[in-house]
Amino acid sequence: MKRILLITENLGSGGAERQICGLASMLTKAGFPCRLITYVENQFYEPYLRQNGVDYQFVPELWNKKTRVFKVAKYVRQYQPNVVISFLPSVNKAMCLAKLFFKAKLVVSERNNNTCIIRSDKIQFNLYRMADAIVPNSNSQGKFICNHFPFLCKKVHPIINFVDVNRFTPSEMPVQNDVLRIVTVARYTQQKNVLTYLKAVRMVKEMGLNVHFDWYGDKKHNAAYYAEIEKEYQKLDISDYLTLHNPNQKIEEEYRKADIFCLPSLYEGYPNVVAEAMSCGLPILCSNVYENPYIVEEGVNGFLFNPESVEDIAGAIKKMADLSFKERQEMGKRNRQLCLQRNTEEAFLKSYVELIESL
Repeated sequence: MKRILLITENLGSGGAERQICGLASMLTKAGFPCRLITYVENQFYEPYLRQNGVDYQFVPELWNKKTRVFKVAKYVRQYQPNVVISFLPSVNKAMCLAKLFFKAKLVVSERNNNTCIIRSDKIQFNLYRMADAIVPNSNSQGKFICNHFPFLCKKVHPIINFVDVNRFTPSEMPVQNDVLRIVTVARYTQQKNVLTYLKAVRMVKEMGLNVHFDWYGDKKHNAAYYAEIEKEYQKLDISDYLTLHNPNQKIEEEYRKADIFCLPSLYEGYPNVVAEAMSCGLPILCSNVYENPYIVEEGVNGFLFNPESVEDIAGAIKKMADLSFKERQEMGKRNRQLCLQRNTEEAFLKSYVELIESL
């Protein structure tokens, strides 16, 4: 079997990290000689890797940007994989440059939909000429790459994110909460649109809706931005409506306690957390960007909103809150079935194995 090396920045609590750790675990269990390496300190998923028998190494000497390309090329030559799989833009760019110095096949993974073409995008996608395959995690990102960089189109192989449907399961005994619980799981970053969401929470408070919001995310990921969030949070006086939490290793338990899931991102690829919440049988509120309209059908399994409009976000929350318990439960049941059809580990692994074997 082919020898695989996977590389990303860190093992933080984000969606990309979840997917590469899951892929490493699946490939290991499928019998592939496989190793995952990172170089930035954040070991949120290390217990998961150890539990699943993944060969994992933290390689801090790759942290230095000036020497990263040469050191990672040397590491690849020493490990001698047949295929290297990289996640996240900075890693992808380094690996494309390092490809000049090793013979293994290179697969780069695109995790976010681009909102526009900027200079850094042009550099990044031109570097992708060095890759043997490009894996966007959404069909819309695959189309974007083909439309704007047609010379890469033959290398594009979209693979939709997996969800552990055995871990992320609906509550066995759904309870109608006196106060509707709306949960969000996302990093506290500009991409996730936290400041606008806080204002929407304030508007919901002024409407007098009987709801409570919980946001789970890494407060250290962008400390400067989180300081802005804290300042706005205090200014808006919404602590009685919204609680800001750190990441939770057992986030599935929070999904099961909730009534609704909300993700107000300005842009996304294929959001892991939406799929996880759907697998747990929750109705979805999310921004009307890129892949989201393919995932959420308005009024059928959730509602969409314009993420830049406070009024639109608050309005979507009110629409969901105005539904009966039974109507929200029906939406959640549809979401669970959708996940069982398109987000299984088996489908995800099969797609990657077919790609690996074709290289």
